[in-house]
Amino acid sequence: MKLKLLIAVLAASFSLSSFAGLLIDPYVGMGTYKTTFDLGNTESDDSGSQTSFGSRLGYSFLLLSAGVDYEMSTVSGDDNDLNITNTSLFVGVDLPILFRFWAEYFLSSSFEVDDSNVDYDFKDGYGLGIGFTGLPFVSLNLEIQNVNYEYEVSTVKGDLASAATIFSVSLPIDL
Repeated sequence: MKLKLLIAVLAASFSLSSFAGLLIDPYVGMGTYKTTFDLGNTESDDSGSQTSFGSRLGYSFLLLSAGVDYEMSTVSGDDNDLNITNTSLFVGVDLPILFRFWAEYFLSSSFEVDDSNVDYDFKDGYGLGIGFTGLPFVSLNLEIQNVNYEYEVSTVKGDLASAATIFSVSLPIDL
């Protein structure tokens, strides 16, 4: 009886480990970007087009995945050009019906405006994404990101809220 139980446990552990592995998910995308600057009693908006590329690196087990997402973006805005670098933690679910979903929590973000000497300090951020995995080796993704920053101009503190909608193509590799 103990031998049968031991064989069953070993067989289950080998079969479960075949569903686990390293996840590498490089992506490239385009989208829209909107920022809202709030400085004292003044509020202004800026919007533009965004190009992004990056990669998710993590671990997948059965239908779940988790790891780190590193993204670099360039935004061509109405007023200025922006360079953004984001690092976030993600948790995802891969459904067997050709879709995957994920949520991400931003750990850090750098926000740089061309021709500006204002320093933007990262506050918080989150993102939500959905991907269609019906094509061989390729995933079509739609992601929404919200990131908040603080800044100071002439001893007056301000807030900056950014919202991005990104359509991307990725190549999820599960080793």
